[in-house]
Amino acid sequence: MKKSLIALTLAALPVAAMADVTLYGQIKAGVEVSQTKTKVSDLAGQANKSKTTKSKTATEIADFGSRIGFKGHEHLGSNLNAIWQVEQNTSIAGGDSGFANRESFIGLEGGFGKVRAGNLNTTLKDSSDSIDPWEAGANSDVLTLGKFERVDSRKVSVRYDSPVFAGFSASVQYQPRDNANPNDKYKHDRAPGDAYYAGLNYENSGFFARYAGSFAKHVLETKDGEVVNDNLTNGTATGDLKDRQVHRVVAGYDANNLLVAVAAQHDASKNGYADAGNANYGKKNKQTEVAATAAYRFGNVTPRVSYAHGFKPTVDGKQVAGGQYNQVIVGADYDFSKRTSALVSAGWLKEGKGDNTKEKTAGTVGLRHKF
Repeated sequence: MKKSLIALTLAALPVAAMADVTLYGQIKAGVEVSQTKTKVSDLAGQANKSKTTKSKTATEIADFGSRIGFKGHEHLGSNLNAIWQVEQNTSIAGGDSGFANRESFIGLEGGFGKVRAGNLNTTLKDSSDSIDPWEAGANSDVLTLGKFERVDSRKVSVRYDSPVFAGFSASVQYQPRDNANPNDKYKHDRAPGDAYYAGLNYENSGFFARYAGSFAKHVLETKDGEVVNDNLTNGTATGDLKDRQVHRVVAGYDANNLLVAVAAQHDASKNGYADAGNANYGKKNKQTEVAATAAYRFGNVTPRVSYAHGFKPTVDGKQVAGGQYNQVIVGADYDFSKRTSALVSAGWLKEGKGDNTKEKTAGTVGLRHKF
């Protein structure tokens, strides 16, 4: 009897200690099928000849980004709160490891807005919510707007978000160089990889407009979590891009069961790897892209469609036809309840033009539960 009382007392302690903690998350997964088709011209020097290769159809069980998180706050008085969150991937297919590998932070919130430090979504990543509502796993490049969102990320950084004034709000964010490249801490032999982010938002009566941008003096290539660097003389790295800036604008309407959103993005940089044998040092890279999404809720069903287009990019100072792309995604969600939904979608992505193209098609059927 005494042992049972002790066990009950110990079990009750965490409940009391975690009274301000919220447990939340999503479990979502499904079956995905996909196939690729590649067309290559000028085979072995044979002019006006091309060959098309089609892959087998792949079928797999895929996790769509399941996660679990804990968040809470403590009232400190004078309209000031301590806020925190720890969130991590929990793939039902296994393989996810580590804690706090999604957005996790600690900070303060009050009438001045909020300040957070941790593994934070960048302003670019936050701006994708309206333009890309799709769910996918292994084929996220074609079943979500993956190419458009390649610049989205989380960074170990500090971020300030302002309160809302007449529908307007703003954000600024900074990642220190030693968080961008921890292996260079105390030495600073490498080019600095610190990055700056900014965002400006407006919402009124369902209409919204968002700007998000980033700037980094150097974007360092990484492999297995470590920065690749072959030239310590001047500190630049293989794959280094310098003066990289990304600008994105998203606008639309989200109310009365209707979502319409359009977005435009410009990604520009220069080759930053400097050595005597690199003739492309300092040459420009850039690409402009657009995307649009429309959805309407009919009872429990929400059909939607998205389109994205990448214009011909400039690589090493020259336009490259192979980098342009077109993408279409169609699908629908069916809500069994407020927390559980069935998902179905199909996507098509074509990169390149003419006789040098790569096409990928994919489809998925899945289930999502929120808690």
